[in-house]
Amino acid sequence: MTEAGGEAAHFGFRDLVRDGDTSLRFAAVLGLQLGQAMPFAFIALMLPIVFREQGLPLEMMFMFSLPSIPHWLRPLWAAWVDRTGSERFGKRRSWFVPCTLVGTLAYLLLSSVNPTLDNLNLMIAMLVVTNLVMTTQDVAIDGYMIENIADHERPVAGAALDIARNAGMFFAWAGMGLVYSEFGWTASASGAAVLLLLFSLPGMLRREPPPVELTAAPPPSFRQLVVRRDNQIVLPTCFAVALFASLLPALYPTFLIDLGFSAGEVAMIAGPATLLGTLVGASVASLLIRRIGYRAMFGVAAASVVLAIPAIVWLGQQESPSALVVFLVTLQGLALPATFDVTFQAARLKWASRAQPATDYTAQIVTMRAGASIATALGGLLAARFGWGSYFMISGVCVSAVCVALFFIYRPIERLVDERIARETATA
Repeated sequence: MTEAGGEAAHFGFRDLVRDGDTSLRFAAVLGLQLGQAMPFAFIALMLPIVFREQGLPLEMMFMFSLPSIPHWLRPLWAAWVDRTGSERFGKRRSWFVPCTLVGTLAYLLLSSVNPTLDNLNLMIAMLVVTNLVMTTQDVAIDGYMIENIADHERPVAGAALDIARNAGMFFAWAGMGLVYSEFGWTASASGAAVLLLLFSLPGMLRREPPPVELTAAPPPSFRQLVVRRDNQIVLPTCFAVALFASLLPALYPTFLIDLGFSAGEVAMIAGPATLLGTLVGASVASLLIRRIGYRAMFGVAAASVVLAIPAIVWLGQQESPSALVVFLVTLQGLALPATFDVTFQAARLKWASRAQPATDYTAQIVTMRAGASIATALGGLLAARFGWGSYFMISGVCVSAVCVALFFIYRPIERLVDERIARETATA
């Protein structure tokens, strides 16, 4: 028997629509993920561009990092979200329903402010408050997701979540970006707000099942997040994975700029390639996890990343590659590493405790974002020091090394997680 388990081997993408309950459950989970991603991705992309076009100095670009502060601090109040909420209305819905409504109104209000240099401070302040609400919504959604995905559904769920996240970013950048170019800021920002509400509706309307009773588990707390033995391995693992796995994609658009492509051309190439590559890589990963298990998939992912690097290095040696060649190289360079992304995502769905799923999963996400942020800074130094060819070779070696490390530590992590689950359910 593989780590994926017998039931997982028979649960495929077609089972997402096998009955009304499964379809509505996954529509709620994926819709909430899409809804929160689209306005955030659109505004994070567009505002720096809009203000830079108006002459905002580069040294002032740090202003756009200020709205991210609530994202970094959210583990501090995640346990409060885990502990409180109406059992009758739904513990998670008690949080993400009002947060979604307030967030929609906040984005609509933001769309009414003209994005000029005179209004920069006002818009940043509004975004900080908005993101405080939306990060609280995100915490509740994390808990909702963990509680609504069964263990045997993780391979398919991990792939579906990865596809949904990249689809949300693609439509936010391409679709809403096109709306901005044609109709302006008010239409595009208000459109993103409406999409937040529409995609969130299945989760807002679906009746939330009661959480699993874990009478032997301690109450949710930040202290439990820190002192649990499984988290003492899981969280550093999340950081290391994000740090090294982000080296490859972090500077890839900059690499294309250096090849002579404009920002618009990079968007036209990278957007569809990212979406299609993720779809292919995620689908393959979901199938293989169900066949050979998580541990073996980390070994497959290590080989996949190695296969992706030579074409990228070759591309950097071409004087004037065509857009088609760049698209194909980008496609395989994203599709092959996607097998690792999906495998790790699916594995993490089990590592969050059902006693405090929002706290645990949120901490994993924040830890990974910290690693990804450092990867961007580190990547710039490495690329400047060694050149693009050596940079991508170093990136490939780092990602493969992380995959190999996960191959060896996967079973110890699973053992600790299984022991924790046994303790939590001992007297339930």
